[in-house]
Amino acid sequence: MAESSIEWTGEVWNPTTGCTKISKECDFCYAETLTNRWKHNPSQPKYKAGFDKLVMHKSSLNIPYSWTKPTTVFVNSMSDLFHKDVTLEFIQKVFAVMNETPQHTYQVLTKRDHLVKRYSKDLNWTDNIWMGVSVGAQSSTKRIDNLRGCDAKHKFLSVEPFIEEITDMDLTGIDWVIVGGESGNGDIRPMNKEWVVRAKQLCNKYKVPFFFKQWGVAKNNPDPNDPTIHKAHRYHAKGGCMLDGKLYQANPTIEDDSVPMIKLFGSEYFIMDEAYDLNTIWELKSYLPMMDEDLLAQLTKDIKKNGVNDPILYWLTPEGKKLVIEGQTRLTAAISARKKDVPTKEIKEDFTNLDDIKLWMIKHQFQRRNLSSLERIELAYHSKETIEKAARENLSKAGKGEDVNNAIDTYDEIAKLAGVGRTSVVRYSGVVNKASESLVRKMRNGEVSINAAYNKIKEEEPVKPIKKTQAIEPSPTIVTNIERAMKMLGKDEVEAVLIIKDKAYIDTLSKQQKKKFAFLKMENAK
Repeated sequence: MAESSIEWTGEVWNPTTGCTKISKECDFCYAETLTNRWKHNPSQPKYKAGFDKLVMHKSSLNIPYSWTKPTTVFVNSMSDLFHKDVTLEFIQKVFAVMNETPQHTYQVLTKRDHLVKRYSKDLNWTDNIWMGVSVGAQSSTKRIDNLRGCDAKHKFLSVEPFIEEITDMDLTGIDWVIVGGESGNGDIRPMNKEWVVRAKQLCNKYKVPFFFKQWGVAKNNPDPNDPTIHKAHRYHAKGGCMLDGKLYQANPTIEDDSVPMIKLFGSEYFIMDEAYDLNTIWELKSYLPMMDEDLLAQLTKDIKKNGVNDPILYWLTPEGKKLVIEGQTRLTAAISARKKDVPTKEIKEDFTNLDDIKLWMIKHQFQRRNLSSLERIELAYHSKETIEKAARENLSKAGKGEDVNNAIDTYDEIAKLAGVGRTSVVRYSGVVNKASESLVRKMRNGEVSINAAYNKIKEEEPVKPIKKTQAIEPSPTIVTNIERAMKMLGKDEVEAVLIIKDKAYIDTLSKQQKKKFAFLKMENAK
């Protein structure tokens, strides 16, 4: 038995190895790739015959009897139990093992649906056996009829790899549907979002549990910001696995298929880590730069030996949940090191939204670390999106007639956090957004200063011919509605939008300020 990385199962058990490709879904078979990788590996003797030769492993039959903990098992992830070269006698022996270990749930998947139907009466279909067929294209839906005709008490479909549109499927008698895009290297066949949505709609129509496994590759995913693309995400899958920002992981083969959530400020968030009575969420865990794998492995090794020294800081939510707001990386390492306990400390703050916590996290990093000016700017710059969001909300309030202060200047706020001048932040932003990757890298490595890097990109900018009209001082940009103001901010057309009550205020500003700001006139502005 081996722990599985397959999202819908717990373990894998391979009483046979080897297979034969029989349909277009088999073109990029992951089992073939792994077999070719392992067949010359002395530690993997089961695969030495290669992929094209079916081998029945009698020595593997007794393995499930040694399992003490009930689990969900994918049978023959590296083969097909109903391959033509597997004898009925051997299949019966595999079924006998499953019959005699009712504490485990077995998932058997095949593309040889005709043999499932032929052998059905000769097999003992106990309640712990789920029988499924692969259906990755419309032409493969014919397999469903033979599955429906067998004596298995539980039946499921694996719509993976989903390589062609399926316009219709009769899901009568089907208890579960898994959908996933093709993954791997090479010329991966695409999966369209419309196909996935249609499959989900069919599941809704027939009231069948729906499990969306993965997009397969990131280019299939219509949402490039899907957090499950990131390997550190609890629900990471190849190419990500969110559909319209939601997870669909219904799994009737396990006792509890619920996705743990935590409620914060009126919204719900997926819990990433649950340990030591602590909880983390992705929005905070990924807010600051994450430790790379090598350093995390080193930290895990150190914590395994010496324990966690600095306490993990948490905030107690109104519902009584301990939300980690500092120390997410140490918590991850402690979990990997299997420590029995870790030191914790409650932080008592009157947070009113998630952005308050994010800004607190940045300020806390300044307190506990000795940073250079560049490092302070880099850290504070992570708050740019949070500050811009606050600026847009301020403008939105103004648009609704609510009392507001002047618009928030993003660069001013970042500079205040970092304890540096505004010009340094503006120039840092210019380098990050306009310079070549090599120049940005040199700046971050300390090989060139922010000013030198900024001057470099200014030197490389093409010189525009001077027109006579350019000698005339441009008029201040005055916007008349909130939507236009927010659009200009979003496109970085201006650095900030100032909410003013009287246009006379503009005359008090310098030419440079008039140029970089837009002005929104509101009678109720302070």
